[in-house]
Amino acid sequence: SPFYSPGGVIVSRGPGFGSFLIFAVFALVAFSALGSVGDSISSAVGSNVQSVLGSGVSAVEISVALNVPDRDNPNSILSTLSRLSRTARTDSRVGLQNLTSQVALEVLRRKEDIVAASTSGYNFNDESKAQREFNNMSIRERSKFQRETVSNYGGVDYSAGEMKRANDFSPKATVAVVTLVMLIDGDSTSKTLSKRVNSIRDVEEALSRIAADSKADKCLRGAEILWTPEDRDETLTMRDVLADYSSLRTV
Repeated sequence: SPFYSPGGVIVSRGPGFGSFLIFAVFALVAFSALGSVGDSISSAVGSNVQSVLGSGVSAVEISVALNVPDRDNPNSILSTLSRLSRTARTDSRVGLQNLTSQVALEVLRRKEDIVAASTSGYNFNDESKAQREFNNMSIRERSKFQRETVSNYGGVDYSAGEMKRANDFSPKATVAVVTLVMLIDGDSTSKTLSKRVNSIRDVEEALSRIAADSKADKCLRGAEILWTPEDRDETLTMRDVLADYSSLRTV
């Protein structure tokens, strides 16, 4: 796998969910909310969960590769995600819902730059099985990178190291990959993301579904948003990307 420079991970918990953590990682920025069970969730293990998005609980994932001609442009996807990582309010359920929806919309707005994508979705009647699948997806994505160190907790910086600054010769063009992993009530999201990506239209449908479903009632239980590259001196090609994202399909 390519050797990446540090990015970051933000871990938060929704209303009454707890604390706010930021981690430094190789080539990765993620937002994670591992929420407590929503109001519509039955406490009985193995019971069939019902919500406004349908039955059961779903674990879903989408990865999208985009061409970024000028990463320094304030409107580039990398600049936008970096800005969101500094301003997102992930200490509340509404904040997390807005963030997840916003990231999906930001990628969707750059559909002309999308070059490849992959989706997966699984629905479970047993919420504990859905949680395990979400955890598996999260671990699989985060294990592609080298290390994690806590850099900020409760507003205090515990960073293990500083990000590299760009030099005058740093290339502006790169390929970027954005991944969203979600744990969400109902089968609405998984029905869309369980389909194989065959065209840009399929990617649009998946991103639109995520943008809408993530804001539905209190259905969003958890979300991670990861992207690479984060370090300004790092540039990726499609060959680099496919080394770690072999499931991506060109569109």
